Amino acid sequence: MKEYSAHGRDRLQALIATRGGSFAYGLVDANGKLTAGELAAPPGPAGWTDLREPESDEPDGESTVDVRALVTRLDDGGALIVADEWRGARGPTHALLSAFAWALAATLVLGTIGGMLLSSQALRRIEAMRSAAQAIVAGDWRRRIPETGADDELDHLARTFNLMFDRIESLLEAHKAVGAAVAHDLRRPLTRMAQRLETLLSRETTHPETAAAIEAAIADIHAVLATFNAILRIGQIESGARRAGFRQVDLAAVARDIVEAFQPAAEEEGKTLTAELDEGLPLSGDRELLTQMVANVVDNALRHTPSGTRIVVASARRGGGGRLTVSDDGPGAPAAERQRIFERFFRLDAARSTPGDGLGLSVAAAIAELHAMDYAAEDNAPGLRIVFDLQS
Repeated sequence: MKEYSAHGRDRLQALIATRGGSFAYGLVDANGKLTAGELAAPPGPAGWTDLREPESDEPDGESTVDVRALVTRLDDGGALIVADEWRGARGPTHALLSAFAWALAATLVLGTIGGMLLSSQALRRIEAMRSAAQAIVAGDWRRRIPETGADDELDHLARTFNLMFDRIESLLEAHKAVGAAVAHDLRRPLTRMAQRLETLLSRETTHPETAAAIEAAIADIHAVLATFNAILRIGQIESGARRAGFRQVDLAAVARDIVEAFQPAAEEEGKTLTAELDEGLPLSGDRELLTQMVANVVDNALRHTPSGTRIVVASARRGGGGRLTVSDDGPGAPAAERQRIFERFFRLDAARSTPGDGLGLSVAAAIAELHAMDYAAEDNAPGLRIVFDLQS
């Protein structure tokens, strides 16, 4: 404006014609005709305004851009327009947007990779915790959750759980030690007592009534010894020590042998014991323990059902696993007490008059748990059905 005030419009036109750089210019006369530069002033007062100008210098250019311009009215009625040159302003804008896009993409990629690495590391540690917990549930009480040494929240959690497992293991070991000690200490005097009574019973001078009392006492002693043996057996099974000797076994073949062994006794009691074991049930296990499991369940069915009862031992495939069932059409068990028959020393009211200690099904349940089998007592309508489901 100083050049215009001092030298007039001609000087301003000359300066605009030779001026370059990052700005665009325009000079119009009082009639609105463009006399210099490339920007035409819009009608209206002076000041800042937005203009839409061709993006290309070519006369036939179709694309346009918005520019911000300052319009200054001159004394002769014309106007001077100064604006950021769109070609110069567009480059930095594109560069800034491009840099921002690349930075955003790099952040997303690095964040995704970092998140995947952190999540995979956390998942591996959680999987190690789950594996250790499953081993402990299966009876390996010496197993502990591993620590990484990072001293983070997961390490603190693992340390807390390991302390809890240490405490539980010590309590279990103390409980087992006391139970085993009591059982062993009581078995010796009871065995000696039974031997002395049997010696007394063998004498010819024994009075018949005395002999009957001695026989009853001997039977009671043997029942107590059987109870102690069952308790010790359950403790041994729950310890998981027998798992080291697992071999491939067909549970259906084991059940078939049990049925054949019990069939004569079932016929003597007027009951029918049959096998429907066409489907094999292979698993990794202890054959001796599995034999005892099936024998205990079949013996329980024979003990607590009346004459004329039909007992069926059957096998079936279920997906990738299998199922073994021992069912009867006897009196069954009330729904409220059906699952309690696996508890130690639990006996239904109807079974209290029959011999037994209430540990047969408890031993069977412990063996099933050792072999990772699910077990349940179901209504056979009529009667009771004991089910063992093998994992796939």
